Amino acid sequence: MSMKKRKFPVSLILLVIFSIIFLFPIYWTITTAVKQPSQIMVVPPEFIPSKISFQNFRQVIAENNMGQFFWNSLSISVSTTIITLIIASFAGYGFSRFNFRGKKLSLLLVIAVRMIPSLIYMIPYYIIFNQLHLLDSKIGLTIVYITANLPLAIWLSTSFFDELPNEIFESAKIDGCTEFQIYWQIALPLVVPGLVVISILVFLASYNEFGTALVLLFNDSTKTLPVGISGMVQLQKDTPFGLLAAAGTIAMIPAFILALTTQKYVQKGITAGAVKG
Repeated sequence: MSMKKRKFPVSLILLVIFSIIFLFPIYWTITTAVKQPSQIMVVPPEFIPSKISFQNFRQVIAENNMGQFFWNSLSISVSTTIITLIIASFAGYGFSRFNFRGKKLSLLLVIAVRMIPSLIYMIPYYIIFNQLHLLDSKIGLTIVYITANLPLAIWLSTSFFDELPNEIFESAKIDGCTEFQIYWQIALPLVVPGLVVISILVFLASYNEFGTALVLLFNDSTKTLPVGISGMVQLQKDTPFGLLAAAGTIAMIPAFILALTTQKYVQKGITAGAVKG
């Protein structure tokens, strides 16, 4: 009992320290976004804004196309997530349920593709999309993101389906269910927490991706948030810190929504493969 009492304060102190380290940059970004220009570059800094203004948000949306960038990123990321999840769930179910020659090798090759840096594919993508007239296209970028995220999504999906007991599938077969009915009505609902984890990983990877979007997108009508925000950075003394902070705050909205709405599924999904058997 005394040992627990001595350990608890240490754990609490470490928790507070790490919380401050991780949360302070977010707090500073949000508070900078609502400051006036005269409040930003001051010494000592204003940790709590004395005046709050939403001028940075109005300006970044009206003059810097931030609304368009946000919609482009959101639409591309959602489309990528949905299509990737559909393909990965089918492939994961197939790898888990069926035995065939070269199954293990195929899974290794799938995940090996993920280990190759994505920028290596830029020149082939550029040449192919130029011939297919998909350069500077949200469809082209969505295709790239799907192919980039599928290996990890398939590998994780397979592991989640592997955790389901074989007795469930055998009982469904005895009851006369087809293979698709077993997948759709039985297996898929049981791995929903795992699929939510995959969805979050795919969405955030697509939403935050910068290098590929920078190479394949040119116009403001198709640019994503990371590329649009990078274009606001000026290599001069008058770097718009307030506008950048406002743009960063807008960019964090989907992450906050995901954190608030999917927490219980993430906890289940993370522990789904922890114990086997």
